[in-house]
Amino acid sequence: PSFKQCPTKGIFSGSYKCAPENRDYEFRRRLAETYGYYDSKIMASTREQDIMWWTGLMEPPEDILDLLEFLISRFQNVDEAFRKIVRISDTKSEQITLRVFSDGLKAMDCGKFKGEDENKRLQAIFRYLDPGGEGTVSLNEWRVLGQLWSEFDMTIREFVQFLIIAFGEDLKEAWNALDDDGSGELSEDEWFEAVEKIGYFGPARVIFALLDNTDDGDISAEEFEVLEKYKKTRR
Repeated sequence: PSFKQCPTKGIFSGSYKCAPENRDYEFRRRLAETYGYYDSKIMASTREQDIMWWTGLMEPPEDILDLLEFLISRFQNVDEAFRKIVRISDTKSEQITLRVFSDGLKAMDCGKFKGEDENKRLQAIFRYLDPGGEGTVSLNEWRVLGQLWSEFDMTIREFVQFLIIAFGEDLKEAWNALDDDGSGELSEDEWFEAVEKIGYFGPARVIFALLDNTDDGDISAEEFEVLEKYKKTRR
C-alpha cells in the first residue's frame, strides 16, 4: 500500500493502550495543542502533577464497569479495594496476580461474573488492568480504575441532582414516581422506561447496576436509598 491510496477527506480516529507508568505526558500535551486546539500558553504552564486523568464510562469493556460497580459500593476508593484484595490473599507481594484477583473477588462474594464463562471474563478484566502483559497488576496500574471511579461518582451525583430538581429533596418522592405501580421493585427494563419517562437520558444502566447491590436484576426501595449519600452537603 502507498500513501496515495489513503483518503484525503473525512475523520481519522485511533486509540492505544498503555500502563499508567508508561504514559507520555509531553506527547499527549502536544496532541492536545495540535489537534485539540488547547491554548499553548496554558498548556506550557501546566504541570503533569496538576493533571486529573479521566476515563469516560463508554470507553472500557462492560465487565470493567461491572467490577467498578461492585467495588464502589463497598470501598471509599480504588486504593482501599486493591489493598483489601492483597490482604485477603496469601501473597506476600504488593502485586496482584490473576489468581489473587480471582480469589479476592470470590472471598468478597462478588457475584457479578458468575456463570460458565466466569474465568474467561475475569481473565479479560485482568488483561485490561495489565496492559503490559507482565502477569501482575501494580497499585499504579490498578489506579486506572480511579479514573473511571471519578466519572462514575460524578454521573451518580448528577443523577441525584436531577432527581432533586424534578421531585425535591426527599428522594422517596422520586422513587414513588419511578415505581409508579407501587410494586416496591424495578426490573432493568422497568428502570430504563421509568427514567426515560421522567426525562433523564444519561447513562441509566450504570446507575441501575450500582443500585442493584444484590445482583438479582431488580432494584428495591431499600437499595434506592443508597443515593442519599450522593446528595450535595449544605454548608
